[in-house]
Amino acid sequence: MSLYDRADVKRTIQIDDLTPKELAALFCDMFGNQQAEFFDEIYAITRKWPGAGWCQQSCDLVSHLTADGREAVKVMAAHLESEA
Repeated sequence: MSLYDRADVKRTIQIDDLTPKELAALFCDMFGNQQAEFFDEIYAITRKWPGAGWCQQSCDLVSHLTADGREAVKVMAAHLESEA
């Protein structure tokens, strides 16, 4: 293998104490396309769950949102409507 060949590396990382605040900061450091991929991955993962999957999870999630969280979701959803 030369220095210019790409080597694939598989990493397994266990993080037991990542807080929602830290995860949000990491998300905000991403570019828009990476943030979109994050949501695509969430949906891909939850599609494999038994039962209602993402629908059930999102129902529970919104029941815990603060006013700020609800506003963030509303703003993003409004952009979906304008793209249609």
